[in-house]
Amino acid sequence: MSCSPRVDLRTWRRILSPRRVRAALLGALLVSATAPAARAQTPDPHDQHDQPAPAPASRPELVLHAFGSVDWAASQKPNTPNTFALGQVALFMTSAINDRVSVLAEVVLEASGVNTQVTTDLERLQLTYRFNDHLNVSAGRYHTGIGYYNAAFHHGSYFETPIGRPQVFAFEDEGGVLPIHEVGVSVRGKVPKTGSALHYVAEVGNGRRWVDLGAEEGLDQNQAKSTNVGLALHPESWKGVELGASFYRDDIPVAIDQSIAHRITAAYGVYRTPSTEVMAEWLLLSHRERGGGAFDNDAGYVQASRAFGKFRPYYRFDRIAIDPNTPLIGPTGSSTAHLLGLRVDPAEWVGLKAQYERRTENQGSPFNGVHVQLVFVF
Repeated sequence: MSCSPRVDLRTWRRILSPRRVRAALLGALLVSATAPAARAQTPDPHDQHDQPAPAPASRPELVLHAFGSVDWAASQKPNTPNTFALGQVALFMTSAINDRVSVLAEVVLEASGVNTQVTTDLERLQLTYRFNDHLNVSAGRYHTGIGYYNAAFHHGSYFETPIGRPQVFAFEDEGGVLPIHEVGVSVRGKVPKTGSALHYVAEVGNGRRWVDLGAEEGLDQNQAKSTNVGLALHPESWKGVELGASFYRDDIPVAIDQSIAHRITAAYGVYRTPSTEVMAEWLLLSHRERGGGAFDNDAGYVQASRAFGKFRPYYRFDRIAIDPNTPLIGPTGSSTAHLLGLRVDPAEWVGLKAQYERRTENQGSPFNGVHVQLVFVF
């Protein structure tokens, strides 16, 4: 007679539940990444494309940094209670496979403040081959190089001065109007014979999935591919200055044999140093229906801040104007916001932001709000 224990089917289902499997995988990831290198200073995310790959060890080593935030907000907007909220927990991972090849991944965990049910999203996963300063090729899921903000600031809110992204750069699952993420190939580098002054980006991807036509998740739904090209000028005599523009195009399938021509033109000017930040950006969003209407909408922001020791006051004017009849993005509507705030960094890798907001939505009455956010890196 066998004495080995028997496990019934219900027990196995409980052991292999999705929640337990996710927890085990996340635990393994965190343990594998707990190395002395994880205490190294986190790079500025805007510079990551232009930095050489870190020197590889005898075998690939994973370097992990995590970004978190806790928020409290109150608003005069009707039916909006004041509330505490957990922000995203962004796990930012890098690894140098050799002196030319590196991997970057960003996994975001979002939890409800009520039951802490966790949603996991793979926001970025890129394998990059660096031929030289003029040619870096990446493949995978990336933040599109539309304008400046989207490639400069990712899911770690610690690096952002105000609370929240400009409205036009809101993430897709927050009602954003842009293709923030795409899967495809991205090429970046310095334009030859310009020193370090002129940089370029060229991207080819699947495009954003605006309408689900039944194709498998993560795959393109038509033969057309999105493309994006951009140039950025970094004058050597004006340190911290960047002037740039980009142009994005895609054909968005909205039904069988029906698509919308989508074009995005962006232009920006930025001056950023450790003490001073001035940023301005404008985007034109065009939608053309085949044999139908044409819609042109615009959005942009102006932002400025100045550091005085650990204190950094800031201001942002944020505007988005969307015709409600525009296909796909019409429900977003129009809004204008003035943000006035103060950021304090009481300790290294810890920041506290307090922000006053005055907003107007869809030509309604303006309303006030306050927002406080604690951000940290570990």
